[in-house]
Amino acid sequence: MKTRIVLIIAALIALTYSHFVWAQVSRPVVFKSGNVYHGSFDGFTRPHGYGTMEFPNGDRYDGEWHKGKYHGKGVYTYASGGRCEGQWEAGKMVGKGTIYFPNGDVLEADFTDGEKQTGHGKFTYANGSVYEGYFAEGVPEGQGKKVWPNGASYEGQWHNGSMSGEGTYRFENGATYTGSWVNGRYNGEGTYTNSRGEVTHAIYKDGKIEKIIED
Repeated sequence: MKTRIVLIIAALIALTYSHFVWAQVSRPVVFKSGNVYHGSFDGFTRPHGYGTMEFPNGDRYDGEWHKGKYHGKGVYTYASGGRCEGQWEAGKMVGKGTIYFPNGDVLEADFTDGEKQTGHGKFTYANGSVYEGYFAEGVPEGQGKKVWPNGASYEGQWHNGSMSGEGTYRFENGATYTGSWVNGRYNGEGTYTNSRGEVTHAIYKDGKIEKIIED
């Protein structure tokens, strides 16, 4: 008899505790900060589970929480119109995610520590251009390829968002330039082949021929 009573009491305590640490509040909760939350809480009144937080500036987060921080799948929408969709961990985007910018640009990438992406990804510009390659702090860095709506393309090295290093640019008319770049212009040794197949091997400076190299 005593054993049964003990088991019943233990079950009631467990049931009460589980309800306490995972409570669903039916009406929105307003914090001192002005944030408005609707969803599940843990035993310390922190968002936990699934819920929506609305911020005074008009931003909004919809998704999963863990001990008061974005954790799991979620969408953060900015009042400006942009949004971040993907996986979150301890309040920051991690893993595969997508950022939709207010101007129509879209970044698809693997995130490591928040919104600025470092590593491989794909950036689709609102004007139809597409860059696919490596990023550092959200801008092209390292090896990558960009294709423009008119059919032109560049494949090679990038630095701080510009064509810098060794690479090949293919013009919409079929001409190509292969060689050295600095800040988006021919700089250094390179070879230009026009649409008729005629080749010019030269030293360039700021996009202009400085010295032709005779074969």
